[in-house]
Amino acid sequence: MLQRLRPNLPVMSQRNFRHEIVSVALMAAGLACVDVNVLGVLADKAFHAGPWVITIIAASDAFANVTSFLWARWLHGTDRVRSANFLQFCVIACVLALAASPFSDTGIGMLVALTILGRIFITGIINARTDIWRANYPRDSRGLATGRLTVAATFVIALTGLSVALSMDIKPEHLRVVGLEWLHGHAFRAIYLLAAIVALMGARVFSRVRWRGRSAQMKAERERTADGAAGASPRAMWKILKRDREYRRFMSAQFMLGAPNLAAVPIFILALKDHFELQWTQSMLLTRVIPILIPVLVVPMWGRLLDRMHIVRFRSYHSWVFVLANALIAISFLTESLVVLYASRVVLGVAFGGGLLAWELGHHDFARREEAASYMAIHVTLTGVRGIFAPFVGTWMYASLDPRWFGLSADGPGLGPWTFFVLAALSVWGAWMFVSLYRDTRHRTRARPARD
Repeated sequence: MLQRLRPNLPVMSQRNFRHEIVSVALMAAGLACVDVNVLGVLADKAFHAGPWVITIIAASDAFANVTSFLWARWLHGTDRVRSANFLQFCVIACVLALAASPFSDTGIGMLVALTILGRIFITGIINARTDIWRANYPRDSRGLATGRLTVAATFVIALTGLSVALSMDIKPEHLRVVGLEWLHGHAFRAIYLLAAIVALMGARVFSRVRWRGRSAQMKAERERTADGAAGASPRAMWKILKRDREYRRFMSAQFMLGAPNLAAVPIFILALKDHFELQWTQSMLLTRVIPILIPVLVVPMWGRLLDRMHIVRFRSYHSWVFVLANALIAISFLTESLVVLYASRVVLGVAFGGGLLAWELGHHDFARREEAASYMAIHVTLTGVRGIFAPFVGTWMYASLDPRWFGLSADGPGLGPWTFFVLAALSVWGAWMFVSLYRDTRHRTRARPARD
């Protein structure tokens, strides 16, 4: 199995890849436990949390990305492997604490706080890992290598989420047969504990990864710090956006395409409850398992495509799949067709397959190596900015809720499933922005990317 997942890499990269793919697969069990979709279903069905709690959990993933520039500064001049390893242990601690959260208002508060904290730690891991990937894998095979790692991670995340759902669907009489009736309604805690143990093994394996060019890169970063250039500060990121017009346009298009996808996360969970009476397993299949398992099949295809073209050209094709997914979701809820609903999640999974690679690697086609961390920090931070408001706006449009912020009424329009058509229209806008950028830059972005 490992041989099938191993891309054609230089000999010097193969050892690192072997350690990384084993680590990623094991660590993914812990990452699944702080996944916003898994926790959204858990908050809804086990903790009986309200819609705004579910929305906060959905927003926490992107919200945590606002801390990216802080992580970039913290990582500046440090060993990325050791730093990422430390953050992995922090995520595992969050998983253990989630397993102990009580069914009460205090437990709901713990659920929200630990979700945000876990996603913040994962943001730091992402910042560290992208530098490791750039150093360890050449440009013309980086997309495929990253795709293989993504395949391993997504498969385990899907399996872990499904295990949580299946355990919660076990009937009390079946648990009574084996003397475990006390687990009824609490079975997710056992899965979380097991996932934490597996993730610990993954963190241990990751410590064996080597960062190629480590000494030279750390020395260069420390010299830049001594000269007053301390990594990805807000000022440095602002200078890059002012200087690099094409990257600024790329980020604008990314912002417009990504906002509807973030807005859809909480309202999909709410719409499932409003339009379909589903058990844990089907809810988890639709909310998390299918959208993350389908990329296992399509990431290699997207990876080969990305290896052959600039990220702008790639996005000009790939973005339209998100448009189709949002439109199908709207149709499925309006017609209350479970078949169309499943089809919409498959299409969304196809879109996520390419989106994962573009999100992790796209900035490298704009940045010089010494500025890669700053470019990634810009990208992740802007994802966080849209994550602060997009899920809340989505819930406000969908549910006609009146949060009464600061004593002022903010009653929403209550569009229901029509909200997904609004999101599809915004996705069209974002996709067209990528097309426009590619048309204006195709004399540079049409060519195969240079090796790096």
